[in-house]
Amino acid sequence: MIRLLDHLLIFLLLVVAPAWGAWAYRGLVREIRSGNAAARLREYWSTLLMQWVFFAAVLGWWWYTGRTASSLGLTLPAGVGTLVGIGITTLLLGFLAMQWRAISRLEGAGLDRLRRQVVSVAELMPHTEREYRWFKALSVTAGICEEVVFRGFMIWYLGHWMPIWLAAIVAAIAFGLAHWYQGVAGVLKTGITGLVMGLLYAGTGSLLWPAILHAAIDLQGGAAARKVLTSEA
Repeated sequence: MIRLLDHLLIFLLLVVAPAWGAWAYRGLVREIRSGNAAARLREYWSTLLMQWVFFAAVLGWWWYTGRTASSLGLTLPAGVGTLVGIGITTLLLGFLAMQWRAISRLEGAGLDRLRRQVVSVAELMPHTEREYRWFKALSVTAGICEEVVFRGFMIWYLGHWMPIWLAAIVAAIAFGLAHWYQGVAGVLKTGITGLVMGLLYAGTGSLLWPAILHAAIDLQGGAAARKVLTSEA
């Protein structure tokens, strides 16, 4: 049964979060370009806090309403679903590993192409070793918190009006639009990532696999940006 707070949480995800993200990003860019070296770390810290607070709010609300862990994807169902999750996750992690191997060997024109992909979000990416350490913490946090919120909670919410597969698609669109401050390319990239995660969750019944892959993708993105920015410096 959906309650008033569920609607409020969805409103925060669909309206407030994108608006806050755009405002925070503009402020970050402005501060970095004015020479504030601490702005990026402060943004990482505030994002970490916000994500864990929202995560705790969803879990607390779930416990208060007596809803099951499985309805939020916080289980590991026995049977074919788990085998499929293990297989797909292993396959995609292997692909990411091969992709990183290729990235780590880039030089010259290949490195320039990667730099052009990173430049649109360069202000968000780590430039120092300390920033990189916090970015890794942020990547793991996103893998856990965003999957529970955008996949577990939002798909559960949308599932009251549509099939779970359609709910996964709609949730992916919302996830992409939440990153619209990154531009069209950012919306498409995060939307496609969200769709893969949503369908994986819908097919396996567990958020474990999307959380692992989400964290791995963000970690690789940070490592790739770090390589580009280091070589550029």
